[in-house]
Amino acid sequence: MKHAIERFVAAAFLAVCAAFAGGCFSIEKGMVKSTGEEHVLASNYGWYLFHFIPLACGNASSDPLLPSVLFRNDVTHDKVQARFMQYAESRGCGTKDLSYTTRESVMLEIPGFGTTLPIPYLVTYREVQLSGMLCDGAEGTAE
Repeated sequence: MKHAIERFVAAAFLAVCAAFAGGCFSIEKGMVKSTGEEHVLASNYGWYLFHFIPLACGNASSDPLLPSVLFRNDVTHDKVQARFMQYAESRGCGTKDLSYTTRESVMLEIPGFGTTLPIPYLVTYREVQLSGMLCDGAEGTAE
């Protein structure tokens, strides 16, 4: 019984740490002075166990109560694109020049050597970004 309680406390502690050090979903905006168009960057990142099991990621739901979610995979192209398009629709704009970037890395990597400690792919980091321009609805096309 004592070991079960210790395991539960350890798991709860790790879950709380993952929530605070978890991921983040963000939408950043800026105006391009030369064209008058709005540039938007939507991004989300999170941490994974063995590269496949989500530990903590940014909350990509449209009305998040918490900035991070545990054990749910919100770092996907579909979820980031859905929030990007939702933002464009709220502004009454179309989109153009969409570009995805996906970045994945292994935690505990030795800089400059390309090796990992102690076990490769124990905890990995993943980030998805979608960048694009907003324009008048008649000009842009949702891609």
